[in-house]
Amino acid sequence: MSTPGERAKFPLGNDAPPGPPPKDPTRPELLGGKRPDVPAGRILVTSAHGFQGYEIMSYQGICWGISVRAKDVGQDCLMGCKNITGGELQSYAELADETRQKALDRMFQAARRQGANAVINFHFEYHAHGQGSSDSVVAFGTAVQIRPIPDYIPTGAEGAILRDIADRLDHLKP
Repeated sequence: MSTPGERAKFPLGNDAPPGPPPKDPTRPELLGGKRPDVPAGRILVTSAHGFQGYEIMSYQGICWGISVRAKDVGQDCLMGCKNITGGELQSYAELADETRQKALDRMFQAARRQGANAVINFHFEYHAHGQGSSDSVVAFGTAVQIRPIPDYIPTGAEGAILRDIADRLDHLKP
């Protein structure tokens, strides 16, 4: 959650028990095609149909999180005045951030219950329920179980760039 005046942080599903941070792969490992395993308790998220360098082992189903928040009547009156004078409606922005974050957290919980370590085709939907009423956010996607592809070599532009780097490094060797 964010504190007043601070925007929400949208973590990548990393609300697992604290412990040592996962070791990031080194540059040579990534250039060589190694992709890290998804740490236990962590959920990777993408709006794409998959993660480059990972294969989808199983589809766990649709997962979602919903949050509905009501606006404070006093703040709503103050924001109505701000609407006349202009400027950012900060309490509304904070409400929207908190609502999105709660929906995202609930989606991560649902994905974990389904045994997933990733969510693909991720989206947010926002609904305002009338003037001065409440807002709702739905975070949803497809929960999947993924694993790194061994010795993965990217295709397309990324693969071409990596091959070019490798070729240039080979020419530098004595």
